[in-house]
Amino acid sequence: MKKILVTFISILISISAISQDIQYRKDDRSQNVKEDRFNEYKVNSISETDILKALEMAGVRIFDIPISPVFEKEYNLSVILDEYVDGEKVNSQDIIYTHRGKNVYIYFTKAPMEEESVPYFDYIPKLTFFSKDNDTTLLLTTEHYGGSSMRPLKKNKVEEWQRQGLQPYWWRTYSKTDWKLNEEVPLLVYASSWYDERFNLFRFCSVVDLSLNEEETKELFDNTPHCYVISLKIYE
Repeated sequence: MKKILVTFISILISISAISQDIQYRKDDRSQNVKEDRFNEYKVNSISETDILKALEMAGVRIFDIPISPVFEKEYNLSVILDEYVDGEKVNSQDIIYTHRGKNVYIYFTKAPMEEESVPYFDYIPKLTFFSKDNDTTLLLTTEHYGGSSMRPLKKNKVEEWQRQGLQPYWWRTYSKTDWKLNEEVPLLVYASSWYDERFNLFRFCSVVDLSLNEEETKELFDNTPHCYVISLKIYE
């Protein structure tokens, strides 16, 4: 017991001696080094694309779409979700909530409950879409600086194909998304592949950017049995 007590006291004396030599200074290390001090995650060698690919493996996708041209006055703003089955529109809904349905959001110079906190308006500069995929539905979140909304999108799959893990759905984007007054401008498409009897397999549109090839974009809409189209509409 006496030996243990002596050892404990020796440790305390050593710690005290070390503490006296510690100097304090601002930690100027990079954020990556601070958060991964043992370099366990190799953050300096991982790109943003790698992270997005990892998220996709987990069924998560992110689409960040700037609004162009930049707003300079107040308009009505809607984000329209259209659902098509065998080429026919079966449902249409506005999936964004903004202040009075306008293209603005409210922000405060301080926390809303603090004294001298002043509310201001500004124009919405971008839209962000998050999706979480599973076997039968896709959970879609629509977000902007003023808030967000969430809704499930049901997949229409043939039961036999679904059991085999076939008939996947895919995202496709548009690069030309400049809004035009009183028109619906497509931003994103979430669509099912289709069965090609000639090759005994499921096919999908090879064009990732639907603004680049009208012929293959038409092929997608002519052949997909089920899809959702997300569009932006600005109107007075």
